[in-house]
Parts: sequence; C-alpha cells; structure tokens
Amino acid sequence: MAQRYFEGVAHANLYAKFRPSPPQNLGNEIIGYLKKKYTGDLNLCLDVGCGNGQSSNIFSPYFQKVIATDASPAQVEVANSMNHPTNITFVVGVAEQLPVKDGSAQIVTASQACHWFDLASFFKETKRVLCPGGIVALSGYTFPKFLHPTKADDLEKAFDLLYHKRTGSFWGKGRELVDNEYSDIALPFKDFTREEFWTDPITTTMSEFVGYITTWSGFQNYCKVHGLKAGEEILEEFTSSCLKAFENYEENAQLLITRKYFLLMGRV
Repeated sequence: MAQRYFEGVAHANLYAKFRPSPPQNLGNEIIGYLKKKYTGDLNLCLDVGCGNGQSSNIFSPYFQKVIATDASPAQVEVANSMNHPTNITFVVGVAEQLPVKDGSAQIVTASQACHWFDLASFFKETKRVLCPGGIVALSGYTFPKFLHPTKADDLEKAFDLLYHKRTGSFWGKGRELVDNEYSDIALPFKDFTREEFWTDPITTTMSEFVGYITTWSGFQNYCKVHGLKAGEEILEEFTSSCLKAFENYEENAQLLITRKYFLLMGRV
C-alpha cells in the first residue's frame, strides 16, 4: 500500500521553500542512460511523486512534454503557483495509476519519492506506459553531511539525536529504504544499473537547515502527536547543540554541507 504524508498546503509550502532541487548532473545521468539504446524522439517524461516540481525542471529542456504527478492536491496546487517551464503539466494522481497511454513515455522517474509507493503496482504501471527502450529512473539522497574541519562530528551528533531519538519513531517505514540508499529495491528489468555521487559543497545557514527539517514527514508527524510547541522545542535543542559547537556563531552564518545521491535505472 502506498504511504501519503505531504498533504497540507502549509507543509507543501515548506517543502517548496526548503527542499533541495536535484543537481543537473542527475538529469544528465538519466538522459545518458536512456540514449545508450534509445534513439527516438523525446516526447514524454513522467515525474511521479513530484512534490512541487523540484525534479521536474531538470527534464524540461530535453522533452517535448513533462507530466508531473503527485498524490497530494496541496503539492500540485503549490507547484502550479510557481514559475515552472511551460512544458511541464502538474496533475494530481497516484504512482500506481499513471495518467498516460500505453507505450507513450520514454522516461518514468521519481526523485526522493518511490519509497512511499506500492512498488509492485508502480512497476507494473511503468511497464505499461514506457515505450520500447524506455527507462525507469528512481533517485534519492541521503541526509546532509556537514563539512567542517573540526566540528563536523559535533554537528552530526546533534543531527543523529534529532533524527533517531526525537523523530525516529514518527517516520513511515518507507524511510528505511532511503536510509539503505535504495539497496533493498529490486528493479524488475534485465537491463539495469546503479549510480551514486556526492554533490559539490552546498552553502546554507542554520536557519535554512532548520527549515529543511520542518519538511520531514517524521517531524510533521511528531508535531501532530505532541503539538507544535514540542516540535519547536526539539528544533531549539538541535539548534542550541549546533551553535554550542561554535564560538561567536550566528544562526545566519554559513554552513557547508553535501548530499549523496543514489540512482537506480532500468530499461524495458
């Protein structure tokens, strides 16, 4: 059964503001794999579980049309309010019932989303909608890794406390697939591959990083059970622990982080 967590407009707006957009080289890897054996026109890409369209944009330059679907009407509402390329259409829909004709798509992709799908039903649908030589591309990313010559371990300890001890029991079980970097997902295709890479260093601030934490489904579920004040308290605990690691450090000062992306691709 598919799992749904990103339903409210307020959560969707946080998602749009603080979730990272995939690096362009992720799109380049996917397009490169497609073109190894597919030489036809690039008419249609399906971006499933698209959220606000963070990953949809990287496919727009390659395709005549991108259809981006999400089960949450709120996510699609926010996506339609944003400045996306005109060849992207956002549609409310579930991953297990894709809104296109048989054999019409060259790529079905999902970024940081497939761990919430009913994968057996989703893969059945991908085989229906993909054209000969078309591909499935499932990508995800790890939690950020702090880059600091002396304080990285202290920052990681504060992060681990927040994730494992404070919000750990409030995540859906799909989160385990992300923590295992999709190594537990078996693609039902004979032609498949796996790629992974780290991003270049990313500059952020403590305030922005805390904003990213508020997008977690685990954090949102924690707040539903314990209340917003309790949620604010664990964010303050995390922030204080991080700031304590530095002397004379301000919340809007810059941090350096990196993320590891992992990518599974298979061809029909």
